[in-house]
Amino acid sequence: MPSSLPKPTNTIPPVIRPRTASSARESRHEAVDDEARLIMEGEAADLLALSAKTLRNWRLSGYGPPHLKIGRLVRYRLSDLKAWLATCERASTSDRGGDHA
Repeated sequence: MPSSLPKPTNTIPPVIRPRTASSARESRHEAVDDEARLIMEGEAADLLALSAKTLRNWRLSGYGPPHLKIGRLVRYRLSDLKAWLATCERASTSDRGGDHA
């Protein structure tokens, strides 16, 4: 007598991985232009090869790259960091910056 049960298949169901905080963050930033992306103080310090404390001291003195205050949070635009770095470029140690031709 033939069985009316379906034949078993050899397909393996796909693995469903839970979303991690980093993958959620990455998907949020996919829609945002990389240059306009806001980064945290620690990330900005890493990009500039500085300590976060140096950035804090510079903010207090009015020096350093432009920053945003969102409530109590400090954020930097990647484009602002790159633009500020460009202003720091010098041709020699005696070059004070600007156009001194």
